[in-house]
Amino acid sequence: MIEPSKTRQIGLNALAFVLWLFTVVLGLEGIYIVKELFYLIYVVLGGSVARAETFVPVLVFFLALGCLVFIIWTTEYHLKRVGRPESWRLFGLTIAVELSLLILYYILL
Repeated sequence: MIEPSKTRQIGLNALAFVLWLFTVVLGLEGIYIVKELFYLIYVVLGGSVARAETFVPVLVFFLALGCLVFIIWTTEYHLKRVGRPESWRLFGLTIAVELSLLILYYILL
């Protein structure tokens, strides 16, 4: 029979993995959202879409690089601290920031 503490640890690991995967997907969605917000803000401030398209590949490159670094860092962070309060706080902060971007996008759209 499996001990309750072992079952609880497996459940916490599974929940952490699902939340981590959710933050990765939201991070990739965040790249798209920031790109679209850049288009919106650039055009509203008087720029043209054609001119904005020259900046977007560089913007997407740096956003993707930042997202990759963040994913690697959070993976290591959560592997060392799974089930502890600091891990859950980082999940909460990450999801809050990514959902805030999504809400901002839909408000401005």
